[in-house]
Amino acid sequence: MYTVGRTAQLTGVPRETLRKWEQRYGVVSPARTEGNYRLYDDEAVRRLSVMRDLVDSGWAPRDAARRVLDEPVGSVAAEPRPGSPLARLDDLASCGEDFDVVRLESMLDKAFAEGDLAVAVDEWLMPSLVRLGEAWQQGAVSVAGEHFVSAAVLRRLAQAFHQLPHAEPAAPHVMAGLARGSRHELGVMAFAMVLRSRGVNVTYLGADLPVESWVDTARALMPDAVVLAVPTVEDLPAVREAVQAIAPIATVWLGGAHQGRVEGAEVLGHRIGEAAADLAARISAT
Repeated sequence: MYTVGRTAQLTGVPRETLRKWEQRYGVVSPARTEGNYRLYDDEAVRRLSVMRDLVDSGWAPRDAARRVLDEPVGSVAAEPRPGSPLARLDDLASCGEDFDVVRLESMLDKAFAEGDLAVAVDEWLMPSLVRLGEAWQQGAVSVAGEHFVSAAVLRRLAQAFHQLPHAEPAAPHVMAGLARGSRHELGVMAFAMVLRSRGVNVTYLGADLPVESWVDTARALMPDAVVLAVPTVEDLPAVREAVQAIAPIATVWLGGAHQGRVEGAEVLGHRIGEAAADLAARISAT
């Protein structure tokens, strides 16, 4: 069972929004402690996460709630036909089911050791993470299992990033990271890794960076570009604030699901590896 604060962290839905969804739409019915504090189980977390995904993709909250209530969250997804290349995409989810650390680390090592990192990210890593999220929403993977896999992926991305050779001092320079309050780090870390593999100097600033720090660092480094991600609706206010503050100093590029909803910045598109390779080529040609 999870407190309202922990549930807000797990789902990416602010506390106030959780209360509204409960009171207005009845999406979940949390248990209560003797002190009348709300407690949520895994099923409630999954329901709230599905509703968040629907709202993030443009559904009205009332319609999203009706969809969540009408259709079982744990419905079984169709399996790919035997021999289909899509079968590989379920490997991360299966590791999350049984906490197989040896298989998980071996799989990640092979993925990042073979061929172009941009292709590995676009054709295997990101689709596999989508499958992992679906498995969690359907109840096949627990919250702990999803965190186990995501943490391993983030560690491996960081390791691959640091193992890449440094770019030449005269090479283009990019700052990358997440705005204040944003913690969905896998996509922007993968982007930074591919960008560095293309000979770009990358200063990776990580998650949850206040706007003042973005501005101070941009003024100090004067990069050729600044890259931020907008993975959820909740990230929009902080990203808009950051873009407005950084734009007078350097060109800002945005990735993530909601990149097109922020004015004053360029959009990167939704294929992370391809976007990083394209940005490297563009700033190298200027």
